[in-house]
Amino acid sequence: MKLYIGNLSYDTGEAELREALTEFEPIMEIYFPMDRESGRPRGFAFVTLADREKGEAAMEALDGKEIAGRRLKVNEAEDRRQGGGAPRRSPMEDPMELETSRKDDRPTLKDGTKVRYKGI
Repeated sequence: MKLYIGNLSYDTGEAELREALTEFEPIMEIYFPMDRESGRPRGFAFVTLADREKGEAAMEALDGKEIAGRRLKVNEAEDRRQGGGAPRRSPMEDPMELETSRKDDRPTLKDGTKVRYKGI
């Protein structure tokens, strides 16, 4: 089970997070996303645990727990490829398949034919 652990101090490292998760081992992976410009951690981490039951227990135990002076926010991580995060815009329809209809609002002459415009 993959967990999102948010509101981490920028100084919190892997060792400190592993220590908080020792009772929920085995830990498969700990990943700290880094800021592209500064190279520092962004204040959250993703932790993959081997067992779903331990993951749920870790969410319950760690959510609101204080580490390095900050209260953690722990949730199950959402896979971005399956709709997590901001809603995506629907793709535009193929313009060649759209129905087109033109309204012919040209004036009609006495003989029933439409006026032809010759331009400007």
